[in-house]
Amino acid sequence: MRLSALLYDEIVYHVSKYFQLHLQKEIDLDGHCLFRQQYKMPVTFADFFCGLGAFHTAFRRDKSDVDYQCVYAGDIDERVRKIYEENYGILPDGDITKVVPSELPDFDILCAGFPCQPFSIAGKKKGFLDENRGNLFSVLLNIIDVKQPSVLLLENVKNMETIHNGETFRTIVGQLNARGYNVSHKVIDSRYYGSPQSRHRIYMICSKHGEYVFPEISYPIIPVSTVIDPSVEAWFDYEAKYSLEECTGTRGMMKYKLMNKATGKGGRQGERVYTTDDCGPTICASSGGPGAKTGLYEVEPGKIRTLTVPETLKMFGFSPDYKYETLVAKKRMLFYLGNSIVVNVLDEVMKGLSSVLESHDDGL
Repeated sequence: MRLSALLYDEIVYHVSKYFQLHLQKEIDLDGHCLFRQQYKMPVTFADFFCGLGAFHTAFRRDKSDVDYQCVYAGDIDERVRKIYEENYGILPDGDITKVVPSELPDFDILCAGFPCQPFSIAGKKKGFLDENRGNLFSVLLNIIDVKQPSVLLLENVKNMETIHNGETFRTIVGQLNARGYNVSHKVIDSRYYGSPQSRHRIYMICSKHGEYVFPEISYPIIPVSTVIDPSVEAWFDYEAKYSLEECTGTRGMMKYKLMNKATGKGGRQGERVYTTDDCGPTICASSGGPGAKTGLYEVEPGKIRTLTVPETLKMFGFSPDYKYETLVAKKRMLFYLGNSIVVNVLDEVMKGLSSVLESHDDGL
């Protein structure tokens, strides 16, 4: 008697689960899991504080034999949730403080670029003293306690490591160690990871089944000129209010300072003009002035402008096909990008995940 297709699929599913739970895996000479290769068992991840989905983009672009699948996403901003859905087909949940951990789907990897303002140089550096945002890490810990993911991928501003003489960071690491995680961390400058932006962020890879080792990366500097659209001529007319003062005696990305003709002052963050022959500075969601968010660049001799949204997407390693049609005020994207993670860095970090993921396989 021939089995129906439905019954056949059911038998295959239960047999595969039996092998997954009860039999020791075969390991090939390269140390890869043959069971996972044969059955393509997915590795699931949850994307908390998802923003524009840098983690999701990196997992999607991963070229290993691991099948990464997103089972949950969340962000408090309604507009960014719609953008996420446009690009990944998942409508994220809202306020993480309203999440009931036991109602979340199971996942192998927890991803979180949790709010950086409590730790940021640009912010007030309150750390856990920030009543509204500093305690969001505690919310994450509650989720970790209930869901017990094998791996955590965390990102924040580099200042998190040193705020309050390092006490905040020691508290974070201690809480994770107490839950059985081996914590590896590194401050990474994205300019050495194939990004035309210098952005220092701390990355924490935490695993219950092995210690992650960050790869040694130092790619050649990518200049901002590689993302510039020569057809854009939205020049900033500075001459009525400002003069350009050349930066002398220094080497680097900054070329001029905008000096206010009336006050004689200038050169603050939004009043700096950068060369396109080098990498650019950190794109910041909170920066203001004429160069708000992206900074000003001399694209042609004597002609300066800010970066467009498509150019800024490239500064973060997102695809030029990234969608934001649901966003009415398109320049709002610059704010969201200023809070994003550089995908180029995650691309490289993901390459080393196999070490802890294969250790994770040992629990199958």
